[in-house]
Amino acid sequence: MIIYNVTWQVAPEIDENWLEWMQTHHIPKALDTLYFEEVTILKVGMDQPTDPTYAVQYKASSRRHLQDYLDTEAALLKQEIHEKFGEQVLSFETQLELVSNQS
Repeated sequence: MIIYNVTWQVAPEIDENWLEWMQTHHIPKALDTLYFEEVTILKVGMDQPTDPTYAVQYKASSRRHLQDYLDTEAALLKQEIHEKFGEQVLSFETQLELVSNQS
């Protein structure tokens, strides 16, 4: 499994609006591309004195699926976020590969 992790730092005044929009608009659109099996939102360091920070993890079955998404769909979805929230959200991306999962 390949995880495309996008970490978002969100201005406090739009935190609730951003989170709702991500859950009701952005994530359904990302899932509709059929490149991802699951998308998870995690809140980072809830006791931190910085702006609210979230990790959004898009889980793809293969590196190829992720690359196809990045090549064909990612720019449009990123543009929508930028148009909606502008400089009130900052992000950076990482790609993670699941090596082991133990319970």
